[in-house]
Amino acid sequence: MLQRMRNDFPLALMTFFGVITMLGILPFAFYRFATGQELIGLLDLAIVASIFAGLAYAWVSGRTEGPALVMAVIYTSGCVLIAHVGGLAGLLWVYPTILANFLLVRRGPAVFLSVAAIGGISASDPVLADVASKSMFVATALVTSLFAYVFASRSDQQRRQLEAIAAHDPLTGAYNRRGMESELDIAMAASQRQQAPLGLLVFDLDHFKRVNDNHGHEAGDAVLVQVADLVNACTRKGDRFVRLGGEEFGLLIPAAGDPSLRLVAEKLRAAVEREVHWAGERVTISIGATWYVAGEEAADFMARADDAMYAAKRAGRNRVVVLDGLCAVGDAGDRAGAGTGQRPDPDSSPATPP
Repeated sequence: MLQRMRNDFPLALMTFFGVITMLGILPFAFYRFATGQELIGLLDLAIVASIFAGLAYAWVSGRTEGPALVMAVIYTSGCVLIAHVGGLAGLLWVYPTILANFLLVRRGPAVFLSVAAIGGISASDPVLADVASKSMFVATALVTSLFAYVFASRSDQQRRQLEAIAAHDPLTGAYNRRGMESELDIAMAASQRQQAPLGLLVFDLDHFKRVNDNHGHEAGDAVLVQVADLVNACTRKGDRFVRLGGEEFGLLIPAAGDPSLRLVAEKLRAAVEREVHWAGERVTISIGATWYVAGEEAADFMARADDAMYAAKRAGRNRVVVLDGLCAVGDAGDRAGAGTGQRPDPDSSPATPP
C-alpha cells in the first residue's frame, strides 16, 4: 500500500484528504447524535460514507480523476448544507474545503466548486445575517481561494517538471527505463482495448566501444545525441523513444503492424547509416523488431525485441531482424534464430565493419 502511494501521487493526495476528512468529521457526527442533532449527524455520516466509497473505488480501479471530482463535490455540497442546517459549522469548514478543491481537481472545476461554496454559504441567513458579515466572509473566502489557486498551480507545475526529469534521459532527452515502464503499460492497455497493433524496436549502435576508445567519451556522447536527434526527426508524435542504457535504445510504435513496422525499422537503419558519421567513420545500428501479443507481460514483449536485436548482431550487424514469436526474419530474406544460445557482448566482437 505504501509503495503504491509513493508511486501514485494523485492517489496518495486523495487518500490523505479522505482519511483526514473522515477522522475530522466522525467525532462531530457522534457529538451531534449525543446532543440530539440527528439530522446534522446523519448528514455528517453520509459525507463520511461517500468519501469512503470514493476512496475505495479509486484504490480498486486505479482511477483517481473521477473519484477526486466526486469527493470535491461532496466536500462542497456538505459544507453548504451544514451551513444552512447547522449554522456556523458549515462556514468554518469552507476554508479547508476550498484548499481541498484546488489540490484534488483541475483548476477549472476547483474554481467553479469554490465559487459555488462561497455563494451558497453567503446566502445562508442563519450564519451571515447582515451585509457586512456577508461581505467580510466573501472577501476572506475569495482571498483563500486565490492563495489556494496559486499554490496548487505552482505545486502541480513543479511536480510535473520533477516527473519529467525523473522519466527522461538527460543526455538525449529520450525516455529512460523508468519512463518506459509507464509508457509501455499505457500503450499495451490501449492496444488491447482498441485491438490495434503495437510495435517495438530495440536497437544498438554497432561497435560503439571503438568510438569511446579512439575518440573519448565526449565523442561517444555526441554520437548518441546525433542518433537521438535523427530518431526524433523520423518518428511520429505518438511514438515513444527510449534510451534503455548505454548505446541501446527502444522505440515504441503504436498502430504499427506488418509490413509497416519492418518499413519503419529499415528506414531508420538506413537513415542512421547515411546521416550519422564521426571522424570519417560511419555509424550503424542493429535493430530488433516485434509486435505485442495481447495478454503477454511487458517483460516478455521487451525480451522478444531484445532477442531480435541480438539476432541482428549475430547475423552481421547493420540490419533489421523481425521476430513475430515464431521465427526471426532478417532483411533480404535472411533468417536467424533469435532467443537461443549465448548472447554476445557487442563490444567483444571483432572490430570489423559490418
